[in-house]
Amino acid sequence: MPTRKILLFIIAERKTPSERVGMKARPANFNKPLTNLLTMFRTIKLKLPYDRTIIETAKQFREACQIVSNFGFSEKTFNKNKLNKGTYREVRERIPTLPSALVQTARDQASEALKQAKLKKGIHRKSLTIRYDQRTFKFYPDSHTISLTTVAGRLVFPVAHSPLIDKYRGEYTNAQLTIDRKHQKIFIMVQVRFRDKEVEKKVEVGVTGIDRGIKNIAVLSNNQFFNSRHLRNVKGKYRYNTRKLQHAGTRSARRKLKEMSERERRFVLDTNHVIAKKIVDLPHNVFALEKLESAKMKRKKNGRKFNGKLGSWSPYQLEQFIEYQAEDAGKAVLYVDPNYTSQKCSRCGYINRNNRKGSVFHCLNCNFELHADLNASRNIEVLGKSEYFRLLSTSQSLRSDETMLTGMGEDSNKPHPSGWGS
Repeated sequence: MPTRKILLFIIAERKTPSERVGMKARPANFNKPLTNLLTMFRTIKLKLPYDRTIIETAKQFREACQIVSNFGFSEKTFNKNKLNKGTYREVRERIPTLPSALVQTARDQASEALKQAKLKKGIHRKSLTIRYDQRTFKFYPDSHTISLTTVAGRLVFPVAHSPLIDKYRGEYTNAQLTIDRKHQKIFIMVQVRFRDKEVEKKVEVGVTGIDRGIKNIAVLSNNQFFNSRHLRNVKGKYRYNTRKLQHAGTRSARRKLKEMSERERRFVLDTNHVIAKKIVDLPHNVFALEKLESAKMKRKKNGRKFNGKLGSWSPYQLEQFIEYQAEDAGKAVLYVDPNYTSQKCSRCGYINRNNRKGSVFHCLNCNFELHADLNASRNIEVLGKSEYFRLLSTSQSLRSDETMLTGMGEDSNKPHPSGWGS
């Protein structure tokens, strides 16, 4: 998944004291100057030649990671300083041809894997990957070459042409190399940082509320529904076939399970990409989403069947896709409190848990009736406008955390979360 950091500053138009007197309420759509200070990150996937030197470097890198992981698990620590003090000399003695810079990045990768596993189980690395930083790689987009630190020293390799090379030009901060030995392919994911740029323009701002759910992937406040019926049917077939293969328990069944899991992951990924693009292409500049935490929802007494569906639901994946596509389009994403959005009437504001019965919302105060998810999306839109005006008046910023493009244990090549609910 692309990693990035957004700084969006919304600065209000200054008014004189005389203009402030008798000021009326702000309309839903209005003209305001927006000043955007953006720091974006994008990922370019490049294909490298299937080279033996790279493969040997990856094997030694994996061995270094394993040594550090074993030490960290036995000592119950993922502190990088302690791992470095306890393993650096051993790694250098056992793997003398692995450059010291790669020994340090192997330590960092092992530390993050231990932290992710919470030291509850040992880590046994099988995949061949290498983490690179600005000390150990340099990408030359004009000549389509990349310089990598290997066990044979610093070598330059050609990369296959990709249209993303010309589209994303900036500072190349770090990279993750992966080797597919089955298909004899080597790829490197290079992270690109775009330097801060300030753009001021007058736009007509419109806020769209988005309610995410299991039955309806997304419902927009403009009456647009994205139903999950086809997605649920496909995932239901995968679950049925998974149970049958798990019951068989043979080697071929396990191999088939892995292939089927990858197909399901790609299908869900494509579905979320398509939905996110349709949402961002709407003629609105701000999208309001709820701050959903599926872990807290699962702790409630909703029943085993519902929790099973919730466990495979990934609103965070759709959220990420909306975020980065909105970035490219120069639009903003706001997050609001999800409390009572499904119980509150979008017409009169009356809150009662009995207002909603399944997919039907019927207000007990004003008798207003609407689809429950659509009613929730309209409440989210109102909250989004309120949050936008608050940021507008206080000149605060919207931020999303910057994260490095690095592997986390054995699942470094898998997006998180991995699939939508059914």
